[in-house]
Amino acid sequence: MLTPITVALYVLPLVAAVWALVKLIRNQALLLANRGDRVFFRFLVGIELLVLAQAVVGFVALATTDRDVHTVTFGAYLIGLALLLPIGVWWSLGDRSRGGTAVLIVVTLTLAVMVLRLNQIWAGHA
Repeated sequence: MLTPITVALYVLPLVAAVWALVKLIRNQALLLANRGDRVFFRFLVGIELLVLAQAVVGFVALATTDRDVHTVTFGAYLIGLALLLPIGVWWSLGDRSRGGTAVLIVVTLTLAVMVLRLNQIWAGHA
């Protein structure tokens, strides 16, 4: 596991959660017609690219390690991480209410927690 990617995946989803919380407080949905929302969307895409990089690194590390790692659990977390943000953004784009914006908060916080858990599994604490 690459530490810079891991640290980025701790911090950036939390920044995205705060950004979404501000949108929720202002009663705004995610609309790609707005310039600010397009910037936020690009930010989320950047996070997803980091998640995909983490997944590639994780699967390569899993295939080449001698560590005692729960393979199925670790792989499931990597796949779940890769699917979580796109599903949440898709849901948020489809739901123009405050609930759609709240989904982004839940998804980004869940992403940060899953990365933490992924590192615990990698360390052998499954």
